[in-house]
Order: sequence, then structure tokens, then C-alpha cells
Amino acid sequence: MTTTTLRPTETWRRGPVLAIAAATVALHLAFAAGYGYHRDELYFLAESKRLAWGFVSEQPFTPAVGWLSRMLFGDSVVGLRLWPALAGAGVVVIAALLAHAFGGRTTAQLTAGICAGTSTIGLSLFHLYGPTAFDQLAWAGCLFVLVKLLGGADPRWWLGFGAVAGLGLWNKDTLVLLAVALVVAVLLSPTRRSWLRSPWPYAGGLLAVLIVAPNLVWQAVNGWPMFQVAGTISEDQGGLTSTLLFLPMQVLTMNPLLAPVWVAGLWWLWRSGTFRPLAWMYVVLLVLLAVVGGRSYYLLPMYVPLFAAGAVAAQRFRWSPVAAVVAAVIILPGALPVLPVTVQRYLPFTSINPVLADSIGWPELVEQVAAVRDTLPAGEKPVVFTANYGEAGAIELLGAPYGLGQPVSAHNSYWTWGGPPEGTTTLITIGVQDRAKLDALFRDVRPAGTVDNGVGVDNEEQGGTIWVCREPMAPWSQLWPTLRHYNS
Repeated sequence: MTTTTLRPTETWRRGPVLAIAAATVALHLAFAAGYGYHRDELYFLAESKRLAWGFVSEQPFTPAVGWLSRMLFGDSVVGLRLWPALAGAGVVVIAALLAHAFGGRTTAQLTAGICAGTSTIGLSLFHLYGPTAFDQLAWAGCLFVLVKLLGGADPRWWLGFGAVAGLGLWNKDTLVLLAVALVVAVLLSPTRRSWLRSPWPYAGGLLAVLIVAPNLVWQAVNGWPMFQVAGTISEDQGGLTSTLLFLPMQVLTMNPLLAPVWVAGLWWLWRSGTFRPLAWMYVVLLVLLAVVGGRSYYLLPMYVPLFAAGAVAAQRFRWSPVAAVVAAVIILPGALPVLPVTVQRYLPFTSINPVLADSIGWPELVEQVAAVRDTLPAGEKPVVFTANYGEAGAIELLGAPYGLGQPVSAHNSYWTWGGPPEGTTTLITIGVQDRAKLDALFRDVRPAGTVDNGVGVDNEEQGGTIWVCREPMAPWSQLWPTLRHYNS
């Protein structure tokens, strides 16, 4: 078994790497306006107006960034998407740093950065304002510290690991998966089991818990909603088919053209000896997520060290950075809104990458709801009731010029913000396709319109019925507690 050490003899190419990071930001800003807001962005912006120590479906960091973005840039979608672009640039730099730590020369450092920043799903997530982009950066930071520790750094670096993890847990709790995978990898690596006898890993873990403690208190007081949301995701994503497709989806979502790089990186890490725990972590997470029904992109952060190691393995090929750029250009239309919106109906990428599809049609939806409202008798004051948070967020953000008022939804955090005012007798309802659900709530249910994004893109809203519902079966104080749901 070959053993490597973390004493890179090659120069850290700061200038070229930072140029790639800057190019990553420029690429995302160039297409930031794209097709419009994504459903999740609309929801996070709604949360940013109601800052708290926690939210039902995510941690408070992303809403806080949304608040800051609104203070700086107003409701600019370009300003909003600057933040995930910066997170992507950070991941690019860390990937290059890992390649340098693995002994990579200039070509390896550049290739690692380009691959980490331009995988198909990576491009999409660094385009989208949301917790996943920041989660990638937190994972990459933890993995960078872990590589230093594997290379023999002072054990006190575990405090750095804990600090990064604690801050990252304010954004997304998937970092718990990293901790689980790390423990299993250490147990499977005889040369690393001594870590379990050192106080420093436990000190790092305790520091992480202390940093995130206020949010844990919020979760406990509110009945641990994150477990309920996670259970819903697992239920929606799980099953034998999802398990069998999890690995093929990794190849597809990471850009098939980049598969040789990360596969070579996995083999390099395994053969290295020193960094073999990283290979174990990837395998553990792959199996765990496949079994429990995790989303395919949950494994994305582990590709940062795989790309770095694969770039080192491929550094004898002088043109590897150019090849990585070519791979990114080929996949670009499926990852970012670079093509005319009307073209999307003809592309298979819409089903692979719903980020694009779910960014289309929100202004049209709001306009169509307003048109239905205008058909109602004068003096009737309906409340818009939506099936999911994206629809509610669109009405809240884009509906003011139409006088649509504050929408309500029983989905995720929107439920906690309250239902229709007591005494409301008329609702305009969107997103509910099963009329029987409405018939159980109202005595008078009538179809009044159909959602049409105008370009024929088949997303979650397209073709949905707009209903006018009157005469609720019971007071809202009785109905609202029964309507809460965590799936869309």
C-alpha cells in the first residue's frame, strides 16, 4: 500500500485559481436573470420577511441571507443569486486547494476547480439561491480541514472542523451525514482509530453542538419538524427503484463526461493510504443515501475531494483543464438558463433538472389568478389559498400590483403563519388537483381557470386548475389545524 503525505511540493497557483473562481461568479451572474425565480427562492424570500431561530423545513441561515439581499438589492433576482454564485466560487477554490494538498501541479489544481464548479447539478445549485449552495461550501470547508488532519496537522484542527460544521448546521442539517460517514470511515481505517482515543475530535463535535444550540432549542420547542420533513422526503424519494437508480443518477447529474475524473479520484484516494478514509466516506454515504431514499444531490459535496484526487491522477494530461471546460460547455444548456425559454419544452433536461422548469411561469400564474379574482362579484373579497409554498411565495412577492393580498398555504412554514382570517367565505385555490379534497372543505367548489405558463413547459404548475371555493364546512379555527402538510 502506497502512503502519501500532506507535504505538497508544488506551488499553490493562487492567481489562476482565483481567476477560475471569478469566472464562476461571472458565469452565474450572466445568466442569473434566467427564466425567473424558482419556487424555492420564492419561499425562502417569504421566510426572509419573518426571521426566526428556525423554520419548519430549513435552518435560518438562508432566510437571513435573503433578508440581507433584500436590504442591499431589493427584489432583484440577480442580486439574490449573487450569494450562491459566491458559494460556488468558494467551492472552486477549496477543490483546487485539495488538489494542491494531494500534490497536484497547476493543471490538477485548475482541473479540480473547474470540475467542482461545473458539474451539471453543481452549476444548477450554484445558480439557485437556497441552502444547498451554502451547504456545499460548508461541506467543502469541513473536508478541507479533514484533509489537513489526515495529512498530520495539529489535532487542534478538530476545533476548526467543529467550528465550520457548527456554522454549517445553521444552514442545513445534512452535515450530520458527514459526521456519520466520518465515524464509520474511521472505524474502517485501522490507522485512524487512534483518533477515537484523542480528546480533540470530541472537543470539535462539542463546539459544533454549542454553536448550533439555539437552533436545536427551537427545534425541540417546535416538535423537531426537521425530522418530519426528512421523513416526507425519504417517503417521496424512497423505494427499490430509487435505490437502484441512485448510482446511475450520480453519473448523470454530475455530468457523464466528468465520470472518468471522479472515478479515478475515488481509486486514487483508496490507493493513497493516507486519504483512504475519504474514499470510505464516499462509499458509506452512497450506500446510506441510496437505502434511505436521499436525493441524488445530497452526495454532491463528496465529489469535491474526488475531483481533486482525480485531477491529480490526470495531471500528466496537459489539456485536462481544457477538457473540463469543454465538458462544462456541453452540459451548460441542461444546467443554466442559457437557451430561449421556448426551447425548454423540447429538451429532456427538464425532467433531469427541474430547477429550470420550476423557474418558468410564475408571473403568468399570478396574472391568471388575478384574472379569476376579477370575475367575482363586486364586494367579494377572496383569499388566495395555495397547495404549495412556491405558489404562495409567487402570490406574496408578485401579487401586490394586482391587489391579491396575503396568500395562505398549509405547506411547511406557511402553515405556521396562519390560515384565512376568521369569517373568510371565498377562496381562490391553486395547486389542488384532487377536487375531492376541496369538496370535503367547501360546500361550493367551481373550476374558474387553468394555469398556463405560455411556453408549454411541463412543470408542476402547468395545466393546474384554478378553483373558486365558497362556504367552508367549519370555522377556519377548526379547519386549519387539520390541513398541515410537508409534501407538495
